[in-house]
Amino acid sequence: MTSEEVIEQVDDGIAVLTLNAVARRNALSLEMRESLRERLRNATASRDIRALVLTGAQGTFSAGGDIRKMRMPGELPDPMLARQRLDVLHDIVRLLVAGPKPVVAAVEGHAFGAGFSLALACDHVVVAEGASFSAAFGRIGLVADCGLLWTLPQRAGIGCTRDLLLTGRTVDAAEAHRLGIADTLAPKGQALAVALRQARQYLSIAPLAIAATKSALARHPASLDEALSIEADLQASLRVSHDHAEACEAFLARRAAVFHGR
Repeated sequence: MTSEEVIEQVDDGIAVLTLNAVARRNALSLEMRESLRERLRNATASRDIRALVLTGAQGTFSAGGDIRKMRMPGELPDPMLARQRLDVLHDIVRLLVAGPKPVVAAVEGHAFGAGFSLALACDHVVVAEGASFSAAFGRIGLVADCGLLWTLPQRAGIGCTRDLLLTGRTVDAAEAHRLGIADTLAPKGQALAVALRQARQYLSIAPLAIAATKSALARHPASLDEALSIEADLQASLRVSHDHAEACEAFLARRAAVFHGR
């Protein structure tokens, strides 16, 4: 069941998903997680949606997990319940990282904890001036989750990853861009507009090719032989696609290709 904790707007093939729990700085309650998962599943399955933008309402991306709900006073720890709550986030991360649609994160304000993780699970990260990131999981006695142990080293290297995860320090927009955590800097208040411009660039690329590329990259790091095997399997299937035939015909006719994702 979807809720207003995640707002969806679709325009010209781009779906904007907005985390919307302003009172708690868009912290990821279980309701928000389930809503985001459902909206991502629907968006990635829709032929009408070619790209997605993930952002947060009212000038902040997400403060991460909802600490108030993590462990209530007097409550006995339940490892199975903790796993179930994390399973929803893992489904979300898989849809962002390995799903068939390109996703752009538009980050204003804070992207802390799991909010940091969700941003880095996206294909392109736009960060506005004044925004900041922090992986302060250790400050609440936890390990980085939502795929950050996989995404952060790929973006920033293992040395930077150790620094950020072991200290929990905050990184501002300029440093995030310098470290490779963010791809594009934007003026304050303009992250969404810049993210939408980035998302539109994906619309001229064959959807099946994007899906195949994301699927392959989600399996890295891999050995050279593993990468070549993945490449061979994906390329063989794309060679017989309608989109590949259309691209070849369009090239010879000197016109723009029209892709249909088949």
